[in-house]
Amino acid sequence: MNIIIDTSVLRKDRGFLNSDILLIKKLSKLNLLKIHFPWIVYKESTSQNILEVENGIENAIKEISSLNRKGIDSDEYEKLKEIAKELEAIKLDTEKSIEKHWERFIIDSEAILHEINEEHGKKVMTSYFLGSKPFPIPKSRKDIPDAFIYEAILTINKKFGKTYFICDDKNLRESIAKNDDCQVFKSYEDFFDSDVYKPIDTEYKKIEHFADELIVLKENIDKIEKYAKEELYRDLFAGDEQVIVHENIPSDGNEGALQDIDGDLIETIELDKAQFVDGIFYIPVEMKACFRIEYFLFKSDYYLYEELRDISIIDHDWNKHYYLVEESFNVKLSFKCTIEQESIKYGEFEFDYEPAIIDELEIIEK
Repeated sequence: MNIIIDTSVLRKDRGFLNSDILLIKKLSKLNLLKIHFPWIVYKESTSQNILEVENGIENAIKEISSLNRKGIDSDEYEKLKEIAKELEAIKLDTEKSIEKHWERFIIDSEAILHEINEEHGKKVMTSYFLGSKPFPIPKSRKDIPDAFIYEAILTINKKFGKTYFICDDKNLRESIAKNDDCQVFKSYEDFFDSDVYKPIDTEYKKIEHFADELIVLKENIDKIEKYAKEELYRDLFAGDEQVIVHENIPSDGNEGALQDIDGDLIETIELDKAQFVDGIFYIPVEMKACFRIEYFLFKSDYYLYEELRDISIIDHDWNKHYYLVEESFNVKLSFKCTIEQESIKYGEFEFDYEPAIIDELEIIEK
């Protein structure tokens, strides 16, 4: 089975750390599937990674450099200046580091990186002017990278046979779906839930022996529920306040601060979808709750939403432009609890977790 993963999916886990990509990697190493990376996907991913890492290091250096103005002793400040110099040196090697990170993943997973094909340029530019697949309209510049990915997939199809494309970009996904030799999926979850994956999963379970531990987990699902709920509370209320960013929060930057959770969290433990990679179980957990979120709302915007949404003003006089307001939202979150196989064998049940993702943040209408 030939798998191609789009940048729109890879950008959500730039470090290749989450269980979905770890399982894909393991399956590739076991020759149960083969990962293919078009050069444009590789380049889109690495260039964005380089930019974000460099910005992160630069911000860290600026923060360190300003600490003397915040009252730190000069002896410790001199040590921090040395750390800042080390960060400057690391920043110079960011590009090499990102490329090494990707090369290591490609080698470890035995993936294939497909160099850009010279013939694709002419095909892409012809489609660009005509507005043919995958361009939604003629001369849509933002879709040029996707057009190179599109051509690369067609070439991979011809050489390796049918491909399975995981892509969160609707236009590109639907364009590829029109090709009979490629089946598309919006997410890793859709792929793992599909009928085409079932034979691979069956074969994988023959190779990796973990059925006994899975039975033990089912018998102790109450422990998973208890841990998941406690850990989610700790994660959500880490620090003084937790910033929530979502398009349905009508503040500048679409962000607000979580103040409280109304009612009990409702959890679903999906043991039948648990993943097992290199001695570790990854157990999907879905939770639903009502979040009370505080944010700043432009005063004129408040009157636009007043009749539609249940928004309460906390501070009328925050400043002449903004109200401090509070609003409740229905939220669905997902994350994965992790536990080592050996921990289950010895009855220790020592869990860890992957950070939670907000899947839905729904407005509660008046």
